[in-house]
Amino acid sequence: MKIVLCVGILAAISAVTVPCTTAQSAPSQEGTIVNIQRRNEASPPVRTGANASRAPLQSHYYGYDVSVRLNCEIYNLRYESEIDDLPSDLSANNHVPVRLTKNAMYLELPGDTVKMRVVQHKASETPCQQGATAK
Repeated sequence: MKIVLCVGILAAISAVTVPCTTAQSAPSQEGTIVNIQRRNEASPPVRTGANASRAPLQSHYYGYDVSVRLNCEIYNLRYESEIDDLPSDLSANNHVPVRLTKNAMYLELPGDTVKMRVVQHKASETPCQQGATAK
């Protein structure tokens, strides 16, 4: 009975950890940063004309809309931070290794990996480079 229970627990742990490790080991691809736009936002927003002394407390954060070209597609990404800490390696027309998962893109910078949420992706309007494969 104890052996069956141990085997069952081991199988359950293996089923959970194997998909997580395979997602992290996805190969890197070369992406190109197309555009970066900075946003300074407050949450919750205050209505125009509202009394500031009666408004709820706000938290300020920095948001960045980043566009990355990867394999003839443009990915619109969102990066949010409480402090203004966008890595200096992120600039337009910069080539960077990226890993793509279902809802996120990981930009692998020297000494750091930045996770950004995928907001939208679409086919690139500019012609694809030679050797790039479209989906």
